[in-house]
Amino acid sequence: MKVIRPKYLMLNGKNAFPNVTYEDFLIDVINFSQYFSTKHSFMEHFVLTTEQSHGEDDAYTSTYQLDFKLLVGSDVMRARNRNMPEVDYSHSSEGFISTKTKEYEEEEPDETILLDIAQLKIEDLRNEVYTNDSIKSVVKNIKKSKNIFMYYPYEFIFGNRFEYATIISEVLKAFKTLLTYRDELELGKDTFLCIKVNDYFEIYEWVDKKLVYRDKVSEYISANYLDLKRYSVY
Repeated sequence: MKVIRPKYLMLNGKNAFPNVTYEDFLIDVINFSQYFSTKHSFMEHFVLTTEQSHGEDDAYTSTYQLDFKLLVGSDVMRARNRNMPEVDYSHSSEGFISTKTKEYEEEEPDETILLDIAQLKIEDLRNEVYTNDSIKSVVKNIKKSKNIFMYYPYEFIFGNRFEYATIISEVLKAFKTLLTYRDELELGKDTFLCIKVNDYFEIYEWVDKKLVYRDKVSEYISANYLDLKRYSVY
């Protein structure tokens, strides 16, 4: 098994791809998901919200709304943003992409958000005691009265079913305390987790105190994802 770190521009490509971020491929994921097709009428599909000045949901239909939440450490994203090289895509149609790296790159911290979530204690959540800014942000998001779709972008590559079953079981267990706390808030909203496994986006829903498998969607159905994967040089 190995875990592949996502390229920064696949998560926040606005600096390189105008108006393209991870939300642009997650909308493809839910639109090609058979499970999410039950959340709207036959002729509808989810649409990305273009204006979010008043906290609007990221994706919506006439009957259902969904908010995307990226699970990456705040300190990791800040460091990667500061280290980002200058990227010139003006000649990409000719097959050329040029970059200019910075003379000094700061050391990037380890990504610990999944471990931090796994180590949460329900008493700390009730008392608003948070280990770091990343956890504070995650808890702030799950407190919102919205249907949320969390995305953990680190890609798991498995060589066999035993590895898959063992590791994914532990990943799902990591969210038990966090989502049990969300239940205590009695928001009456849906909660989903999306993880990348081999070539698929796997979707789970929090139901009856556990994350239940709902669907998987191939990465190859999303042109936005494939373009970001292909052209993200950092």
